[in-house]
Amino acid sequence: MDEANTERVKVSVIMPVYNVEPYIRQCLDSVINQTLKDIQIICVDDGSDDGSLEILKEYESKDSRVKVLEQEHRFAGTARNYGMSVAEGKYLVFWDSDDYFYETALEDMYNQCEEDNADVCICGGRRYFEELEQESPNPRYLRPKDVPEEVPFNRKTAPDSVLPITVEAPWNKMFKKEFVEGTGVKFKEIRNANDVYFVVMNLCLAETITLVRKPLVCYRRKDSGLVSTVSKGLLNALKTWVDAAEDLKARDAFPERSFANRALESVIYLLGNTGDWETFKEGLLYLQDGNLDKMCITHREDEDFYLINFHNEAARRLHEDSPEVFSRWLGNLYLQREAVTVARLRHESEEHRFTTKDLNRTIKEKERAERKIGYLENDIKNIKNSVSFKFGRIVTWVPRHLKALLKGEKAK
Repeated sequence: MDEANTERVKVSVIMPVYNVEPYIRQCLDSVINQTLKDIQIICVDDGSDDGSLEILKEYESKDSRVKVLEQEHRFAGTARNYGMSVAEGKYLVFWDSDDYFYETALEDMYNQCEEDNADVCICGGRRYFEELEQESPNPRYLRPKDVPEEVPFNRKTAPDSVLPITVEAPWNKMFKKEFVEGTGVKFKEIRNANDVYFVVMNLCLAETITLVRKPLVCYRRKDSGLVSTVSKGLLNALKTWVDAAEDLKARDAFPERSFANRALESVIYLLGNTGDWETFKEGLLYLQDGNLDKMCITHREDEDFYLINFHNEAARRLHEDSPEVFSRWLGNLYLQREAVTVARLRHESEEHRFTTKDLNRTIKEKERAERKIGYLENDIKNIKNSVSFKFGRIVTWVPRHLKALLKGEKAK
């Protein structure tokens, strides 16, 4: 890109690509058709062995804004760092190549960053359930209850919001390049959770964080591989949180309550989706070896310290329970959540049937509700493969209870 073009690049879109042939065209189309045209699209192929690279080169030949880089398979963090090293935009976004993005996403975030002179902009998002072929809202990407009264904000003006307000993923955020270069923070070059360190560090170090409250990105939720993926990278993911805590303290930028809440939520999620017993045990023992304290995850006398009601008990159990005892407690927790989800889906499907007048729409809604239940059953199968189900005492109770709920009967 020549000097004249460099001066007008407003946003660099950095995208790691690995074996996403079924999704990459939809993703790239949503990027090149953004209403903000002065952009650079950096696609880093991470050693794909399907048709992804050929598709990337096809788009590169048709659009001068697309730049394709190649590397051996070294995971997304390495690819993102590579892309960042050649980025020329005033702002950076790190989008995933199996997601897609609403056409005003870059323009809306760019304008908000410019208006507020922001280091980081967070936007809302939606999920796309592949099996259902439909989108769904997800307030976790930008949690309304954690939005501070005054925006823009930072860890000093809103210390309890700076991390709980969003997920530790980069794809619903825009970063000022000058700010990121100033922090020196890069993505971890590991299999799992490569983005946690980058996002957590930069959110806590930012002087100005702004928001676009409407959904601008759509995260693709695929019904495969979650338990397996977490199991392969559990210890690295946990260490990433510990590294972030230690480095933020060293920079005098550690928001204790905010960090402990978000880290604990992530720890429970990671342990609850680990499908290998030895990996689960290794992870819990690592946490109990002083690393929970480094993240300030402890049982609190102040019951309001944790934002989620069962987290104080979870913190105590993480310190005190053996792996066997903690896995049983975690299994019970997940079962209760899934039972509530099933009941809600049943209610939604019944409500749709009785409030829809048009016959064709009624049939469509009924089929969609049935697919929802089917998708949930697949989710439950995955959860049953996790440690908390394999080693929970209540495993044999799950099929009877969920079957009863799905039929509308009273559980036996």
